[in-house]
Amino acid sequence: MELREPPRASSQGRSDTLARLLAGVAIVGLLAIGALVALDRGGSDPAVSARAREVGAKLQAAGALEAAAARYERALETADIDAETYAGIAYSLGSNYLERGEYEQALRWFYEAELVGAGELSAELGRKIVHTLERLGRYHSAQSALESRVQLEDDPAGEVRRAAGDPVVARIGSEEIHRSDVERALDELPAELAQAIRTEADRKEFVRQYVADELLWRKAQKLEYDQDPEVRRQHTSALKRLAVARLIEDEVVGKIAVDEADLKNFFEANKERYRSPGGDGAVAAEPEFEQIRPLVERDYRLTKLQSGYQSLIETELAAEEVEVFPEAMGEGG
Repeated sequence: MELREPPRASSQGRSDTLARLLAGVAIVGLLAIGALVALDRGGSDPAVSARAREVGAKLQAAGALEAAAARYERALETADIDAETYAGIAYSLGSNYLERGEYEQALRWFYEAELVGAGELSAELGRKIVHTLERLGRYHSAQSALESRVQLEDDPAGEVRRAAGDPVVARIGSEEIHRSDVERALDELPAELAQAIRTEADRKEFVRQYVADELLWRKAQKLEYDQDPEVRRQHTSALKRLAVARLIEDEVVGKIAVDEADLKNFFEANKERYRSPGGDGAVAAEPEFEQIRPLVERDYRLTKLQSGYQSLIETELAAEEVEVFPEAMGEGG
């Protein structure tokens, strides 16, 4: 029997086979890497973007701002994200950078949100843009943005009607301050302070102070101190006091009618209150209505005010389910 050497593949055949194998491995590797990248970026699944945004919000709340920024940016890489969601994420990302003091990055993302349409976030986004511009030292741009926002929010028509002969007493940029503005501020001062402003020099100095206060108010707005939770709480508290005072003024005080017959009846019913004590055991002098009429009217109005106030409270108590637990306050001290 003839022994023969087993057939061998040629070196060229082995090279071709190895090349095909390596090419297959490379393709599989690339596909795997692509899948991992797509998975990491969220692919086109909005749910992944939502999870990234939620994680970003939690990280930001925990103070992990750098990690939060990375998650927000990852959320924005979703391919088919809608404009509203994009604006919301861009706003969150801008807020993150603002908190970190990276103002240029913050402004970039705020503008991104503004460009696609911020929707319900528009007002808040406007405040953030003003804030960021101010932090960047772009004061004129910040002021311009502030004026545009305030005009849209507070005065859509952009007009303030003024009486003829109301002169301009100061000007800040393009905004004019009229005498009526300053006089209104004077009227709102506590009585003791208002009485101290008597001379022409005092009034001129008050105008300067008014302008200074206006400049600081604008600065506070641009840096969003008007949005500070404690400031807003105090503002709400002051607003409640003012609104309640106006309510009582209109619904109680404004409805007190002073009738001459009612005043005389009140006087007769409370005459003892107005008797002047006599000296050395003398009988108290009988008061005359006409002599003390202003005092009687004051007391009558006060009585009506107390009665009307109590009636108003009782009406509201009857309309609401109210429980009061004063003992829960405990003892002071």
